[in-house]
Amino acid sequence: MGLYQVTLKTDLSSEAFKGWPPTFPIVKQQVDAGCAQDNFITINPGKALANLQNFYQTRQDRLSSEVQWLANHTIDLVVSDVPSLPLQAAKLFGVPSLLIANFTWHDIYAGFPGAEDQAELLATLKEEYAAATLHILPQCHIKPIADSPQQEVGFISKQGRDIRQQLELHGDLNNKTLVFIYLGDLNAASILWKNLEKIEECLFITRDPLPTNVNNLFVLDDSFTYVDLIASADIVLTKAGYSTLALAFNHGKPVLSCSREGFGEYPAIRNFLEERQVGLIIPAQKFFDGDWRESIRQASQLTVAGKVKLNGAREVRDIIDSLLG
Repeated sequence: MGLYQVTLKTDLSSEAFKGWPPTFPIVKQQVDAGCAQDNFITINPGKALANLQNFYQTRQDRLSSEVQWLANHTIDLVVSDVPSLPLQAAKLFGVPSLLIANFTWHDIYAGFPGAEDQAELLATLKEEYAAATLHILPQCHIKPIADSPQQEVGFISKQGRDIRQQLELHGDLNNKTLVFIYLGDLNAASILWKNLEKIEECLFITRDPLPTNVNNLFVLDDSFTYVDLIASADIVLTKAGYSTLALAFNHGKPVLSCSREGFGEYPAIRNFLEERQVGLIIPAQKFFDGDWRESIRQASQLTVAGKVKLNGAREVRDIIDSLLG
C-alpha cells in the first residue's frame, strides 16, 4: 500500500475526531445538505428538501470553489462517503473519485413526499453521483439509481478493545447481559426509560444524553469510545445506521433496532438483519415502551460469525492503490 497525504473535509466538530492521530489536516466545510430529523426515528421530509434546495442555490459557486481547491492542493483522488458535489468537482478537475456509501442522497430524497416538485434538483444529484469513477457499496446497501460503475465490498469498521473489566466499576456484570445503546443525540425523551429497571438481568450502557436516574442504565462520558463499548457489550441496541452496524458485526455482536418506516435505507437494513439472522427489529410501540426483554433474550441467541463480510477496508485499500498506481 502506498503512503498517501490525506485531507478531510467535514462539517463535524473537532470533538468527533478526539483521539485520532493528528496525521492529516481537517477542513471545516459543509459538504451536503444532510437529512432533517425530528428525532432519532422520524424524518422531516419537507425540511430536508428545503435544506437541499437552499444548499444548491449556490451550487455553481460551490462547484467552482471545489475545483479550484483541488487544483491548489494538487489532489490526485477524491473519496466521498455520500456527498455528491465533490464527485462532480473531481470529474471537472480530471481526477478519479470514489463514492463509498450504502445509500445516496438521491435515493433518500427521491422517496420523500413532495420530491416530484424537485425533479430538476434530483436530476442534478443523479448527475453528480454518476460522475463517480466507482461507487463502492458496502454490504447492507440500497441499490443505487445513479448510473456509475459499482462494486460491492464487505463492511468497513474500526477495531475496538474489550474493556469489560473497566465497566465492572459501573455495575456488577456477573450473569448479566450487557447492552450498549446508541440512538444519537436527537430526541429520545419519549422512551419510557424507567421500564428498563424491570429487565434486571441486563445492564445498559450508553454515551447518549439519556436519563441518569435509571438503576441499571449507565451514561458514560467520552473517555469511553463507542468502538470499545461495542467491543465489550453482548448486544448493540441502536437506530441502525451503517457505521454502528459495521462496528457491531465486526465485533460479532447481534443488533436490536427500532422500526424506522420513513427512512429510505430502513428496508435494506431490516431485510439484512432478518435474512442473515444477525439482529432483530423491535416494533416502534414496544421500543418506546422500553419493552425490550423478549427481544434481548432472542438477540442473545443469535450469532454473527461467518454471516457477514468484514473485509471491506482491505478491498477499498486495494482499489485506492490501483487507482493511484
